[in-house]
Amino acid sequence: MQAFLGALEELDFDKVLALSAPDIRWVNAPFTTSSNIDQFAKAVRGMLKMVTRFEVQYRDIHERGEGVVYTDRIDIIEGGGLKMKIDVKGEFKVKDGLVTEWVDRFSWPKTIGDIVKSLPRIIAFRLRK
Repeated sequence: MQAFLGALEELDFDKVLALSAPDIRWVNAPFTTSSNIDQFAKAVRGMLKMVTRFEVQYRDIHERGEGVVYTDRIDIIEGGGLKMKIDVKGEFKVKDGLVTEWVDRFSWPKTIGDIVKSLPRIIAFRLRK
């Protein structure tokens, strides 16, 4: 699971997919929900296309048993003028070294606030294109 998030930090699409099960389920409400590798690949590819920095700062990580890993972390996401620090509670199910399920919970109002604060930088970035 840490290798999986590490691959995201490296912005390495191929490595992320290699660590994902064919039937991976990703719940990242309210943004996206995927229920197979094709949907997941499309969502991750879209995310990585916009992101220039993805960093994970763990506050807590522990296994809950039967391949379930809990994370309490801060995700730092930057790209295209956007800058966000998201407090995330995540749960990953891992089987045979592959992530089969990834569920993240975070504050939607805080996330909207970060997006709104980033709007001037986002607009400036878009205008430079």
